[in-house]
Amino acid sequence: MPPINSNARVVVIGGGATGCGVARDLILRRFDVTLVEFGDLGCGTSSRFHGMLQSGARYAVSDTEYAAQCMRERLIVADLAPEAVEQTGGLFISLAGDPPDFADKFVTGCQNAHIPVEELDPDQVMAEEPAISRNVLRAFSVPDATVQSWRLVNLLADDVRRKGGTIFTRHQVKGIEVANGRVRHVRVVGSSGEQLLEADVVINAAGPWSARVADMVGESVDLQLGKGSIIVFSHRMVQRVINRCRLPTNHDIMVPTGTVSLFGTTSKVVDDPDTTHVCPQEIQELLDSAEAIIPNARRYRVLRAWAGVRPLYRPQSWSPDTPLSRRHTIIDHSKNGLAGFFTVCGGSLTTHRFMAEDLGNHVCRSLNLIAPSTTATTPLNKGTKNSSWQPINNFLKIEKERRFLAPVCECEAVEQSAVIDLIENHGICHLHDLRRRLRIGFGPCQGTFCGSRVAALIASRHPDYPASDDLEGFWVERLKGVIHTAWGSQARQALLSDMVYRETLGVRLNREIMPPDDYQ
Repeated sequence: MPPINSNARVVVIGGGATGCGVARDLILRRFDVTLVEFGDLGCGTSSRFHGMLQSGARYAVSDTEYAAQCMRERLIVADLAPEAVEQTGGLFISLAGDPPDFADKFVTGCQNAHIPVEELDPDQVMAEEPAISRNVLRAFSVPDATVQSWRLVNLLADDVRRKGGTIFTRHQVKGIEVANGRVRHVRVVGSSGEQLLEADVVINAAGPWSARVADMVGESVDLQLGKGSIIVFSHRMVQRVINRCRLPTNHDIMVPTGTVSLFGTTSKVVDDPDTTHVCPQEIQELLDSAEAIIPNARRYRVLRAWAGVRPLYRPQSWSPDTPLSRRHTIIDHSKNGLAGFFTVCGGSLTTHRFMAEDLGNHVCRSLNLIAPSTTATTPLNKGTKNSSWQPINNFLKIEKERRFLAPVCECEAVEQSAVIDLIENHGICHLHDLRRRLRIGFGPCQGTFCGSRVAALIASRHPDYPASDDLEGFWVERLKGVIHTAWGSQARQALLSDMVYRETLGVRLNREIMPPDDYQ
């Protein structure tokens, strides 16, 4: 095959970790890349998960090959984007009720997958993690980490832009035009109207919405959509990611991230990828299971809950009695007579780079081109080697410089200068978009005090900014997560916050907060 000698035009649909990873992989191979995202970058499944950058140990017994893939990619991601990764480390603990023979299988699986694993003295572990159960039977350390998904996604997107790619956010794909058995155009609509994007190749990286995109060209993608709910505790109760040492199942992971801890997840098969409401019974399930790991879990405030939808590919040969694989799948729709259309689904945020590499290889083969992937070795951040993310750094910086009035968000120690930089230099003018990038509204007050401050900063630079509408949308989304965790002191906090938005700021809530009655 000859080397690549032309800038084939590629449109990537979906701006999560997978879509942004695909866009970066293809632009490094010298394709002409345009990415289209319905909302903000990373606002779908990439932001609605437990935040782990997995070592793969979770799958060491159930799928050793996939576990090895996770370990390899976990190291690459941490090396390319250290500023988005906190090297927490992970623990797998055996408790009463966990299969007694699983721990030895776990060690063997980790060794076979080349995942560093070390058995620790349970007494030592319980001393180092005082909040966890006092009944740890066996404990193992593995190199799990946590990742700020929005920071990672925006690092990928920034690199795509630097290299000449185009990214449209808040643009909806309205249609994909086909001629002579090949994709030709993607029709998108945004605030400035409709555009027709020329395309030699279209990549469907829309996650749980992939079936809807495929349907636009008369193709089917059979997905099993699994809704997983997560609760957020108001404290960083553990320092390492804590996993139950058993086969992967529901509500068995405690993840410290930023100033809080996440616990999850539930699992429920749903039909609609937009089904992200959390049910009251799911909250109780999560609390019951959290108590097995953290006996005093119910004494901590639960700040909020949310849900995300995980898309797993369901092949035609799949038996309903067999769990679906976590591995990714590339579908080349030319096998059905539609050239230039590819769907990528499954996988995880940890393996997004490898998914993009695999997809890029499929695209090159389809065009009879040679262009190896270089994403594993090409620096993400202009060649600058940054240190790993440490949540405490924001607080230490303010303490060291004695700039106690600098934070616009005290909960996460976000400085006003960081907000102004995104507004003035990056054109970010929505509260939710700033929240995703800076963690504003993530802390105990859930945006009660920082929301109006940030809105004022936007309004001072953009006189036509619809502050009331943006504040309403911001608080409604915060309230959706808070409403099922509002008991005890958290109920008082929720009432205070609601009063601040309604009475002090004059926000009127005209949007749906509670799910439909038939969902309860």
